[in-house]
Amino acid sequence: MSDTAVNAHLQIHYDTMWDRAFGAIACGDLDYDTHLTAGRDLRRGLTLIARPSQTLRARFDAVLDRLAGSEPQQYRYPASDMHMTILSLFTVTENPAPQLLRLADYRAAVSAALEGIEAIEIDFAGITLSRSAVLARGFPRGPALETLRERLRIQLRDRGLHASLDQRYRLITAHTTLFRFVAPLYGAQGFAALLTSMRDEPLDSMRVDEVELVINDWYMSSNSVERVAIIPLRTPSETL
Repeated sequence: MSDTAVNAHLQIHYDTMWDRAFGAIACGDLDYDTHLTAGRDLRRGLTLIARPSQTLRARFDAVLDRLAGSEPQQYRYPASDMHMTILSLFTVTENPAPQLLRLADYRAAVSAALEGIEAIEIDFAGITLSRSAVLARGFPRGPALETLRERLRIQLRDRGLHASLDQRYRLITAHTTLFRFVAPLYGAQGFAALLTSMRDEPLDSMRVDEVELVINDWYMSSNSVERVAIIPLRTPSETL
């Protein structure tokens, strides 16, 4: 599938997310994240992630300044926690011990899947929604991200590590979650108007030169993340 076709499919997916959530948000019908208001999240998972560049983090912060300026009681991701999920190897759970006993097998699966994968380019433009969050929309250039995800799924299945893989949904997007709802909106209609004005604003691009394998809570909180490995991706010249 060409880049144009892939990103057209992603655009439809992001638009569908928006359409499902926007009307509810405009009416103040939110899905509150109760874990964020209950103290430290003790659930843990294992995830392969990429971190946005300093420039992109600054653009995300500018988006958050506007969102938080309208609704300051909600949760904004600090720059240290911003990330794009490549794949959740197992979803956060209150009892991660059985999976973590096989951490070496997970690392081997990641290493095998990454063999020969080039640096990944992703363009971010605009936002989409769920009833619980505001997300920045990412659009990959080329097939590298989806190739990596499919290789990971294969490697995990081959090692019998796929029981909790894609448990919530099959990840196809390249989004970054920026803003979570934890309380009622002060002004739902005004906030909805702000969201509409930001829906298609250009943001910036990121080049994923390295990925991180981390043990994490649901929010990728920096005070909870345990870094297992940082793995560089190949540059195009290295694959010749």
